Amino acid sequence: MARFGRLFVLSALLLSIPPALCAEEPPPTRLDDLLPAFLENNPEIRAAQYRFEAATKRPPQAGALPDPVLLLSDFGVGRPFSSLNVSDFAYRGIGISQEIPFPGKRGLAAEEAQREADSERDSYRAVVLEKTAQLKSAYYDWFYVTKAVEITSKNRDLLGRLEQIARARYAVGRGILADVLKAQVEVSRLVQQLERLEQRKSVIEARMRLLLNSETVLTRAAVIRQSPFSLQLSAVLEIAESQSPRLQAARARIESRAVGIDRARREYRPDFNVSFQWLKTGSQFPDYYMAAAEVRLPVHFSRKQRLGLEEAEARFQESRYLYEAERQELVFEVRDKYFAVLTSERLLALYESGIIPQSSTALESALAGYEVGNIDFLTLLDNAATLRNYEMQYYEELANHERALAELEALVGMELGGSQP
Repeated sequence: MARFGRLFVLSALLLSIPPALCAEEPPPTRLDDLLPAFLENNPEIRAAQYRFEAATKRPPQAGALPDPVLLLSDFGVGRPFSSLNVSDFAYRGIGISQEIPFPGKRGLAAEEAQREADSERDSYRAVVLEKTAQLKSAYYDWFYVTKAVEITSKNRDLLGRLEQIARARYAVGRGILADVLKAQVEVSRLVQQLERLEQRKSVIEARMRLLLNSETVLTRAAVIRQSPFSLQLSAVLEIAESQSPRLQAARARIESRAVGIDRARREYRPDFNVSFQWLKTGSQFPDYYMAAAEVRLPVHFSRKQRLGLEEAEARFQESRYLYEAERQELVFEVRDKYFAVLTSERLLALYESGIIPQSSTALESALAGYEVGNIDFLTLLDNAATLRNYEMQYYEELANHERALAELEALVGMELGGSQP
């Protein structure tokens, strides 16, 4: 910001106020200092994290065998489980039964669940990036409002000093009362503007605490600088196509639905059930063992398996079209934020190289002209207001640039510019 060394030279010349003897200001609240606690405490991020963790538990369950069944049997004459000697043909048995799906069904079920878990993982990444971009945007708004309060306060003090000059000139007959009244009105208007800025600052701080999910002490925003950005639109779109977590989540969902089709086709195959029992008989017959095998026949395939396959195919087509809709929306949003970044860069360059230095020079010239009587007081006030507005617009555009870049990074899934303090 060295190039703006002349921006406040007028204030220094007019105010001539000695440095204030006050306590040392607390260090600024840096964005990087907020991020660790934010990632740990934000409820939406935590919810997405646990949703992903829950999804990772499903593949082993889907690929496991059904629980075995314990078999207990009693056959005899008389009371159940009373005694074996009531009949020579009585017996008691204990065994186990195990259902065995057709080969490949469990593997497909586990693979489908794994693809869903992959989708939840990328969805979790998307939530982290989205909420982080929201925190960054709030921080950049906080920085702008902080600078707006600073600039408005300096100009309020400047106008207060100009009012004293106008009053002194009026007292000696070199000025008019209208100049004094106009300066008072401008001071009051700036006081009103300060109240609105302070209210907006409080709202932004409340928004930041909401995202942080804590009553973090916010001192003041650290100085931010324009982050470098030099990528072409085609390169940004390629990055988005390959790394955007939103698209990756949608692709994993397509893969899961594709596996679901294979799984639905496998449902036409029969499942099996095997059992083994040990039977204890009465004293007239020896104990013996019995093994059995069952085959579950999908004879109702027209009402179950066929419709299940059609359902799986419909869900697959749904996921494809959702992916295409997501991709198109992403391309639009990337283009929108990309051009917002470029527009902000051009405007910032214009403010730095032309508008603000020229406005500063115009104000200094107006002050010199007013002192010798060549410029009226209203023209001087107009030049002061113009410089103030351009300074505020510069910092607002700087915040817009960093906000658009943060949102663009959340869309493509990686950092594109330099990091801020």
